[in-house]
Amino acid sequence: MTTSVVVPVYNDPDGLSTTVESLLAQDTDDYEVVVADNGSTDETAALAAEFADTEPRVRRVVEDDVQGSYAARNAGIEAAEGDVVAFVDADMWVERDYVRGVTRATAERDYVGCRVELVAEDGTVARYRRASGFPIEQYVEEHGFAPTCCLVVTRRLLDEVGDFDARLVSNGDLEFGRRARRAGFALAYEPDVTMYHPARSTLRDVLSQNYRIGRGREQLRHYHGERFDVRPLADPRNVLPVHPGRFRDSLDAPAARRRDLLVWYGIACLQKWARTAGTFAQRRAETPHAEGYDAD
Repeated sequence: MTTSVVVPVYNDPDGLSTTVESLLAQDTDDYEVVVADNGSTDETAALAAEFADTEPRVRRVVEDDVQGSYAARNAGIEAAEGDVVAFVDADMWVERDYVRGVTRATAERDYVGCRVELVAEDGTVARYRRASGFPIEQYVEEHGFAPTCCLVVTRRLLDEVGDFDARLVSNGDLEFGRRARRAGFALAYEPDVTMYHPARSTLRDVLSQNYRIGRGREQLRHYHGERFDVRPLADPRNVLPVHPGRFRDSLDAPAARRRDLLVWYGIACLQKWARTAGTFAQRRAETPHAEGYDAD
């Protein structure tokens, strides 16, 4: 087995179906799909079992001791038999040559982040998420990590670096990236492998995601403070509005209407404050680790 594709999932049957069906339509046979069910309580568990029972290429593992996407991915890593391990979040989809692309990309590299295109439905929030984009190349080149939704690694790297820190509810990809870099592994951006990710379409979903990111930042400070320069909670920059100029420069929407820009700016400020709220809540928590699931 050359390539294993790990799909973490929790209570998302439609997303799981979309992802697995696109993975089963590949134009090569040398791969497997490992569905890592994080203890789903709805029909997701039955659907994952059905895929595993009816599709020889699909296997299912269950991680229900620790609630968190990194714990699910670790269960998938342990079960995977491939020399290459790729990660695809449940609700994403890929093109027919995805497996061939990631296998080729890791022929001479151990650590790759693929291109992600956000697919937006109609609506203000979804259009904002599409305009703000998913800048994987920037993450790779400027911050030294790739989000787990588009990450591809070799077994050699995993054997040396280890798996994800399952204590984190967010930012586990960043922590993994720093660890891999310290071990001497160089991360490369692979623009020729495109993956598709639905943009969050409700304000509640966007703010919930950013709240988890804030919690994850505080957990990074607690568990890995010697390797991360996390801004102190008392820093006034945490509560200031987003800088208007930097906000405008971050968007890929040259023809955006003024009204949309004003609304999007408000969403960007709310995102920042949600992250601050998450950091504050995590600091006040009785224990530094709390349950949570964020497949992104």
